[in-house]
Amino acid sequence: MNGFILINKPPGITSFDVVKKVKRLFKEKKVGHMGTLDPRACGLLIIGLGKYVRLEEYILRLPKTYIVEILFGVSSDTYDREAYSFFYEKEKKQIDLRELEDVLKYFIGEIEQTPPPYSAIHIDGERAYNLARKNISINLPKRRVIIYESKILDFNKSMNKALIEFKVSSGTYIRSLVNDIGKKLNIKALVSFLVRTQIGHLSVNQSVSYSKLKETEINNLLLSPIEVLSFPVYQTSKDEEKKILNGNSIESRLFQDGEYVSLINAQNRFIAVGKVIGNTIKPEKVFP
Repeated sequence: MNGFILINKPPGITSFDVVKKVKRLFKEKKVGHMGTLDPRACGLLIIGLGKYVRLEEYILRLPKTYIVEILFGVSSDTYDREAYSFFYEKEKKQIDLRELEDVLKYFIGEIEQTPPPYSAIHIDGERAYNLARKNISINLPKRRVIIYESKILDFNKSMNKALIEFKVSSGTYIRSLVNDIGKKLNIKALVSFLVRTQIGHLSVNQSVSYSKLKETEINNLLLSPIEVLSFPVYQTSKDEEKKILNGNSIESRLFQDGEYVSLINAQNRFIAVGKVIGNTIKPEKVFP
């Protein structure tokens, strides 16, 4: 069984819990998620099955859209409500809408952020969250990410809350972004709710509910790599297919240098991901 399933993950379970359920229900050994969600977060999770699990690196690069509820006036050690310690403002502070709009503009574009202490990043072979639980001080390396868009969907000054939609690059930690927004506003802030609504061109509206997985025929859920990857498609001739499956490049002047392409054969079967180098397409991942 080869393909992808779009699943709407509920809060309270891990991404690996979803993987285990798919393995159990559909009797497939090779299953993996294409980008994790925190246990408290919900929304779109792409699950790969069979040989297409190998396409994870390309799907991870796709931009993502989140809707986050930010609670101002309180922060935590995890930057969200799934916390061990909470920290409150000594005096009641409130922000106004104009302040928030100005700060959000500051974070548009390429920014540098530090991942949360409670994250799945490996530090000397151990997860950062395990070290944090042991009160071991660590310096997490900063990373450059891109905030493409931000939109205020709702703002409640009296409740000190805001609902904001962010479109971001791969690798962006929304919890860190919210923490940094709070610092820029000179007020404590944390994530009180988070939902991922989109990965690339795929929407949570196309997904199946986690609770309904067992009631749904797997064949009705499976998407092909062409449907999931956002690459242009190139149909190969028989001779070109042989070259691609043998790991050899083919000539093409249809695409831009550095672009990725989904390669299909004459029967419209997906056979490879190729990268355009000059006037050639070099296969990177081949599926005989």
